[in-house]
Amino acid sequence: MAQTAAAGVAVPGAAGGAHDDDPAGESLGHRIRRLRVARGLTQQQVAGSRYTRAFLGAVESGARVPSPEALAHFARQLGLPVDDLRYGRPANAAAQLAAEQAVARRDLSAGRLDAAERALTGIRRRAEAYRLSELAGWARYHLAEAQLHRGLTEDAAARYDVLADDLPDGCPPLRAAVLARQAYCLLVAGDAPRAVAILEGGLRALRAAPPVDADAELRLTNALMYTFLELSWRERARRLEREVAPLLGRVTHREWVAQFHAVAGQLRRDGELDEADRHLREAVRRYTELGLTREIALCHWARGYVLLRAGRPGEAGAELRRAREMLGAVGAVLDHAGATLELAEARRREGVLDEAGALAEEAAGAAAASDHRELMAEADRVRGLVRAARGDDVQARRLLLRAVDRYERAGLMGDVVITCRHLAELLLAGAERDEAAAVLRRGLRAAERLS
Repeated sequence: MAQTAAAGVAVPGAAGGAHDDDPAGESLGHRIRRLRVARGLTQQQVAGSRYTRAFLGAVESGARVPSPEALAHFARQLGLPVDDLRYGRPANAAAQLAAEQAVARRDLSAGRLDAAERALTGIRRRAEAYRLSELAGWARYHLAEAQLHRGLTEDAAARYDVLADDLPDGCPPLRAAVLARQAYCLLVAGDAPRAVAILEGGLRALRAAPPVDADAELRLTNALMYTFLELSWRERARRLEREVAPLLGRVTHREWVAQFHAVAGQLRRDGELDEADRHLREAVRRYTELGLTREIALCHWARGYVLLRAGRPGEAGAELRRAREMLGAVGAVLDHAGATLELAEARRREGVLDEAGALAEEAAGAAAASDHRELMAEADRVRGLVRAARGDDVQARRLLLRAVDRYERAGLMGDVVITCRHLAELLLAGAERDEAAAVLRRGLRAAERLS
């Protein structure tokens, strides 16, 4: 949808004629002369009473370099912002590039990754040429998002790390977005403690330097709420939700408000399904307004997640199947694998073991290919429970034990507790009391670390 060079915004370095806003290789002096002539002004009119016509002539010929004060004067005389004159920016360049970036963001969410990347590469090049550093930073951020969308987590993480070291000053929302994604990549890589440390450190630093940017604070808090949910620290996540809710009216980044509602919906327990639905409907409404397909699918996944934990696997399965289909259609590799695993668990609880097993095997392959540690552990757990239900205790035990090990290495103690309970039940059914006791003790140690 978005083109690399949208109408009305010239591409620096592109060949062009006299009608172009920024012809190739144009010097500052030539630009001043071209704009002056286009406006029908004489050299004396642009020089005014402050500078001589001869001085302006020397500037236009390249013989003299204007001081910042002189350049600001010439810009006023030409009716331009000084940076537009200095960097050869077309009129409304920042607004035009921001609009193109919004289109590329929708393309990215819809899985039109090649089109999004072409547009974002062009946006970044022009933004850098026009010294619009924040817009260039956002283009780089979304290019990293495209890699994450593909399931190329290591490449995405490397891009976020490079961007984090090269962020422009005075852009707290961009810094918060990058920190949130760095933390997510650590979570995927199985380093939940470091993910928490990055997010908590980022929030402390942001709040220590008032005035605090509401958008940045919400983005970091959303990420921390999500991470706490993954760690089964639900009450800590709910406290964060209460802390940040008063900010929503001051936040300008609408996608992050929708994200808040999506995470808040997942924090509701089985007795709060109406409240969960209220939050998730609000998230879907906002994402729909923004045209973000993948994020709408994530809300269906979130509703299935809540319903499954409320003991309603049939209803959960319908939501999860829809999420899986939508995420598959847009090519969101990791999200599709996650929704597939959640659907596998719903089908297992319904007793549809063949489908549950096939879904879990599919997700396990995607998780391994992306080295997503949590999904690899979850795939082992679901597959182990399916094997146990089929009476294959040997394979069930192997898979559940490997799930425990993987969850523990990732720092996901809540999942360690749950999986230890499943494994202990399997061992007790086989009269392996000592082994079951050892597994339960391991689960208890994990539970102590939860608090």
